[in-house]
Amino acid sequence: MRFNMRFGAVLLGAAMLAGCNTVTEGQWNTAQAVMHGSPAVKRDVIKGCVARQTAKPLAERKLESQVFNVGLERLPSTYCNRLWNAFAKGRISYADYLKLWSSTADNSKVIKIMQGN
Repeated sequence: MRFNMRFGAVLLGAAMLAGCNTVTEGQWNTAQAVMHGSPAVKRDVIKGCVARQTAKPLAERKLESQVFNVGLERLPSTYCNRLWNAFAKGRISYADYLKLWSSTADNSKVIKIMQGN
Protein backbone atom coordinates (compact mmCIF):
# COMPACT_ATOMS: atom_id res chain seq x y z
CA MET A 1 0.00 0.00 0.00
CA ARG A 2 2.79 2.43 0.87
CA PHE A 3 4.46 1.94 -2.51
CA ASN A 4 1.23 2.61 -4.40
CA MET A 5 0.56 5.82 -2.43
CA ARG A 6 4.14 6.97 -2.97
CA PHE A 7 3.98 6.22 -6.68
CA GLY A 8 0.63 8.00 -6.88
CA ALA A 9 2.02 11.11 -5.21
CA VAL A 10 4.96 11.20 -7.60
CA LEU A 11 2.65 10.82 -10.61
CA LEU A 12 0.31 13.48 -9.29
CA GLY A 13 3.23 15.84 -8.87
CA ALA A 14 4.41 15.22 -12.39
CA ALA A 15 0.91 15.72 -13.78
CA MET A 16 0.40 18.95 -11.88
CA LEU A 17 3.67 20.44 -13.05
CA ALA A 18 3.25 19.24 -16.61
CA GLY A 19 -0.10 20.99 -16.89
CA CYS A 20 -1.98 17.76 -17.52
CA ASN A 21 -5.62 17.21 -16.68
CA THR A 22 -6.69 18.56 -13.35
CA VAL A 23 -6.74 16.17 -10.42
CA THR A 24 -9.74 15.52 -8.20
CA GLU A 25 -9.98 16.97 -4.72
CA GLY A 26 -9.62 13.47 -3.31
CA GLN A 27 -6.41 12.90 -5.27
CA TRP A 28 -5.16 16.31 -4.11
CA ASN A 29 -5.86 15.58 -0.45
CA THR A 30 -4.30 12.13 -0.65
CA ALA A 31 -1.13 13.40 -2.30
CA GLN A 32 -0.93 16.27 0.17
CA ALA A 33 -1.19 13.87 3.12
CA VAL A 34 1.47 11.59 1.64
CA MET A 35 3.88 14.45 1.00
CA HIS A 36 3.24 16.00 4.40
CA GLY A 37 3.96 12.73 6.16
CA SER A 38 6.76 11.34 4.02
CA PRO A 39 9.97 13.33 3.58
CA ALA A 40 11.22 10.61 1.20
CA VAL A 41 8.26 11.09 -1.16
CA LYS A 42 8.65 14.86 -1.02
CA ARG A 43 12.36 14.54 -1.88
CA ASP A 44 11.49 12.32 -4.88
CA VAL A 45 8.85 14.74 -6.14
CA ILE A 46 11.20 17.72 -5.73
CA LYS A 47 14.00 15.84 -7.52
CA GLY A 48 11.72 15.16 -10.50
CA CYS A 49 10.51 18.75 -10.47
CA VAL A 50 14.08 20.08 -10.56
CA ALA A 51 14.85 17.88 -13.57
CA ARG A 52 11.77 19.20 -15.42
CA GLN A 53 12.55 22.81 -14.50
CA THR A 54 16.13 22.45 -15.71
CA ALA A 55 14.89 21.14 -19.06
CA LYS A 56 12.59 24.11 -19.71
CA PRO A 57 13.57 26.55 -22.46
CA LEU A 58 15.94 29.30 -21.31
CA ALA A 59 13.49 32.12 -22.08
CA GLU A 60 10.84 30.51 -19.87
CA ARG A 61 13.34 29.99 -17.03
CA LYS A 62 14.51 33.62 -17.28
CA LEU A 63 10.94 34.90 -16.94
CA GLU A 64 10.24 32.60 -13.99
CA SER A 65 13.47 33.64 -12.27
CA GLN A 66 12.39 37.28 -12.50
CA VAL A 67 8.84 36.63 -11.30
CA PHE A 68 9.95 34.40 -8.42
CA ASN A 69 12.86 36.63 -7.32
CA VAL A 70 15.61 34.06 -7.67
CA GLY A 71 18.76 33.80 -9.77
CA LEU A 72 18.59 31.70 -12.91
CA GLU A 73 21.06 29.13 -11.59
CA ARG A 74 19.04 28.62 -8.40
CA LEU A 75 15.63 28.67 -10.08
CA PRO A 76 14.98 24.92 -10.45
CA SER A 77 15.76 24.06 -6.83
CA THR A 78 14.14 27.14 -5.32
CA TYR A 79 11.01 26.90 -7.48
CA CYS A 80 10.48 23.23 -6.69
CA ASN A 81 11.20 23.53 -2.98
CA ARG A 82 8.86 26.51 -2.59
CA LEU A 83 6.08 24.82 -4.57
CA TRP A 84 6.19 21.39 -2.98
CA ASN A 85 6.86 22.56 0.57
CA ALA A 86 3.85 24.88 0.31
CA PHE A 87 1.77 22.02 -1.11
CA ALA A 88 2.83 19.60 1.64
CA LYS A 89 2.10 22.17 4.37
CA GLY A 90 -1.34 22.96 2.94
CA ARG A 91 -0.47 26.55 2.00
CA ILE A 92 -1.68 25.90 -1.55
CA SER A 93 -5.25 24.64 -1.42
CA TYR A 94 -7.21 22.65 -3.95
CA ALA A 95 -9.20 25.80 -4.72
CA ASP A 96 -5.93 27.66 -5.38
CA TYR A 97 -4.87 24.86 -7.71
CA LEU A 98 -8.12 25.02 -9.68
CA LYS A 99 -7.78 28.79 -10.07
CA LEU A 100 -4.38 28.33 -11.72
CA TRP A 101 -6.18 27.03 -14.81
CA SER A 102 -8.21 30.25 -15.18
CA SER A 103 -6.77 33.26 -16.97
CA THR A 104 -9.12 35.57 -15.05
CA ALA A 105 -8.66 34.21 -11.52
CA ASP A 106 -6.71 35.97 -8.78
CA ASN A 107 -3.60 33.85 -8.34
CA SER A 108 -1.70 36.35 -6.20
CA LYS A 109 -1.59 33.96 -3.22
CA VAL A 110 0.34 31.34 -5.19
CA ILE A 111 2.61 33.98 -6.76
CA LYS A 112 3.49 35.31 -3.30
CA ILE A 113 4.28 31.80 -2.08
CA MET A 114 6.48 31.21 -5.11
CA GLN A 115 8.24 34.52 -4.44
CA GLY A 116 9.19 33.25 -1.01
CA ASN A 117 6.61 35.18 1.01
